[in-house]
Amino acid sequence: MVEAHLEKGLSMGALILKTGDLFTSTAPALMQGVNVDGQMWSGIAPTFRDRFPMMHDMYLRICANQTFKPGQFFYWPPIENRTAVFNLASQDRRGANARLEWLEESLRKALDHADEIHFKTVAMPRIGCGVGGLDWADVEPVVAALAQSHQCDVEVWTQRRFGIGPRK
Repeated sequence: MVEAHLEKGLSMGALILKTGDLFTSTAPALMQGVNVDGQMWSGIAPTFRDRFPMMHDMYLRICANQTFKPGQFFYWPPIENRTAVFNLASQDRRGANARLEWLEESLRKALDHADEIHFKTVAMPRIGCGVGGLDWADVEPVVAALAQSHQCDVEVWTQRRFGIGPRK
């Protein structure tokens, strides 16, 4: 896939690892992993819910009518806080049941869309690795490969814990 990207003369995105508060990123879009059950009550999701209340209302509606499925994404344009949000359906219900294949599929589709609308950078937490239960050692190579096969850079933010740096 990377070779095909180069043949088309397109630049490749990069995986950029950062430590700190995801919401300080200057990227035009943020990403988060979500379930398709309409639950945004743990992990980083409550912060997204509180910062983007109109997005949260739409998320509840699409979950209620069961049109949002694992492996899809729900895009919210930059009408709140001047930031777009990609909600990646990595879980079919709340709790530690994210699946790497759902995360990969939804991230691929979201990055395709980010390329189409000419975003240069997107930012996310260690997606799927908190409440979702995935291991960053499994997720990181997937995110890195997808970043390289797209035009936009992918910032992955690790929150500092108790002032001692990123959690392993």
